[in-house]
Amino acid sequence: LIIYIYILFSLEGENLELTCKAKGKPQPQQVNWVKVDDDVPSHAVITGTDLYIENLNKSYNGTYRCVASNSVGESYDDYILYVYDAAPSTEPAAHDSRAGAGAQRAVDHAVIGGVVAMVVFAMLCLLIILGRYFARHKGTYFTHEAKGADDAADADTAIINAEGGHNNSDEKKEYYI
Repeated sequence: LIIYIYILFSLEGENLELTCKAKGKPQPQQVNWVKVDDDVPSHAVITGTDLYIENLNKSYNGTYRCVASNSVGESYDDYILYVYDAAPSTEPAAHDSRAGAGAQRAVDHAVIGGVVAMVVFAMLCLLIILGRYFARHKGTYFTHEAKGADDAADADTAIINAEGGHNNSDEKKEYYI
């Protein structure tokens, strides 16, 4: 036997309806509702596979069992009922009750954290931009030997071209010691 229970949840003061749908081969001949370790409430209405209880209260808490039987045997499934307190009817608050003394402090921390994050992000962007700028525009200085080599594309080419072209031996040379 396979038993299916469809449940409609309710709060205290509301109604509860449970339907037990049982299938099997052969089909179940009898379906009953019982309350485990207690009697079903006196004003509960059982009609076939349905259990209906009006005006729930906490005294109805417990395990309700659907028992189905056929010529082969019987099977059951349990439903544990816990009745919650009825929701109190209160008017909506005019202000947010969570906004106490700690709420302003939490907002201040959030603002400070956001500002610090933005400053760190701006500094990282600035470092990246400056790094790329200086990498592209590295200073080109010409050595004393390469002065006048204006046709060179960069400093390295000017030095290479200038090394072998000194026919004037009267020129002063600098030596670093």
